Amino acid sequence: MTAALTALVESRAAAVAAKDVETLVAQYAEDVTLFDALGPLRDTGRDVERKRLRAWFGAYRTSIGLRIRNLEVVADGDVGFAHYVFQVRGTMTDGTEVDMAVRATIGFRRDDDGWKIVHEHSSVPFTPSGTAAG
Repeated sequence: MTAALTALVESRAAAVAAKDVETLVAQYAEDVTLFDALGPLRDTGRDVERKRLRAWFGAYRTSIGLRIRNLEVVADGDVGFAHYVFQVRGTMTDGTEVDMAVRATIGFRRDDDGWKIVHEHSSVPFTPSGTAAG
């Protein structure tokens, strides 16, 4: 069970590098709840994630390097969770070089279509003063 979820999470790095929106969107349940590091505090739905991914990928002139670290996965029955840190690297269309760490927690539910992401929470570490931390 955990091996399937680990593979699902790890497959995201290749899909992000390829800017493959549809492969990523297929991992989400239709009613996924999203707490993203950027944008609204809370969003719902696979179509929202599709739109967000297209905007994110379109903002980069290079491929996006995504390295997953400290991945931990637990599952029991038809529910699973994963948390990890991922490093994002690339060059945006305006020339800005990106190299940042992001924390992520994903909730999964298994149904007749297999494992789907039903909850995703991403956040960027910050200091109490509000500036980004490394």
